[in-house]
Amino acid sequence: MKSIHTTTAHSFRIEANRLVLFILFSALSFSVAGQRIWTVPVGPYVYNPGGANINDMGEIVASYYSTYLNANNHPQGALVMGSTSLPFDNMGVGARLDYQSGGVLKNVTFEATYVYKVNIGTQNKLSFGLSAVYNQIGIDMEKVHAQHANDPLLVKGANSEFGIDFNVGVMLYKPNHYYIGLAGYNLAGSVNDPDFLIAYDLRDTRLLTASGMYTFHGMEGNLNTEITGNLLSYVDWKEFDPVFNLNLREIIYKTLWVGCGYTKNMILPQMGIYFQNLSIGYASSWGVHGDIKKYAYKVPRHEIFMRLELNTSKNSKNLRF
Repeated sequence: MKSIHTTTAHSFRIEANRLVLFILFSALSFSVAGQRIWTVPVGPYVYNPGGANINDMGEIVASYYSTYLNANNHPQGALVMGSTSLPFDNMGVGARLDYQSGGVLKNVTFEATYVYKVNIGTQNKLSFGLSAVYNQIGIDMEKVHAQHANDPLLVKGANSEFGIDFNVGVMLYKPNHYYIGLAGYNLAGSVNDPDFLIAYDLRDTRLLTASGMYTFHGMEGNLNTEITGNLLSYVDWKEFDPVFNLNLREIIYKTLWVGCGYTKNMILPQMGIYFQNLSIGYASSWGVHGDIKKYAYKVPRHEIFMRLELNTSKNSKNLRF
């Protein structure tokens, strides 16, 4: 009887441990495995494959974010991406590397993009983007302090899981003036191992994005007002609950910018400076109502940003927006 009781208790502890891991993965999967919206002006390529190289300039972008700094294993991530025209200015390529971690999860995404552009009239263009994507997600074993180190979920996480997918996007734009676009992500929807789905589902779920920007030029180009908006929604959600943000940015004499945005429950202040073709910026968030203000930090998120522009096409412009 004692042996049976001991075995039953041991099995119960294992199942309880798995339940805790399941809840942890489910709570963190959106922030770590899901697409996110950046407050800093990283550009449309993040939200649409057709947004690579739309200003007819080459660029290299790097950004880093961190949320809830005082929390153990707080969510954070880094982005490095670049794009350029090919020898024919109606074609371009881009590449993007994205790393995110939070809790015990870590995720790496690499995206390679081809863009084809069609002239519409004299200055307007229509771009079509196609991306091949590699996603890998796993458990950072250095952050795990589990009662049963050989739990199958931990073994799966130690080995990590990956998937190959593709994204498509279309964008109508005029360089340095406006753009509007729609894109679909994770269109293949393939996961190699269903047992790892609890930590991988949002990298496998199809995602729709809409993004737009318009710039009002003033003082002969020395004072420019830029309005941007982004909307993201997973199509397999039972309830339509999109993620969005709106930003207003003032670009002053092509030397600095200040701005502010809004997303659900948060105000998003931002600022940055230019050094010729290099720009550096910072953005944060202020909780204004709801659970973020009541239970969390008043400044829960910080982002830093760097963008280097390169004259890699025949139509490269000196405007830096």
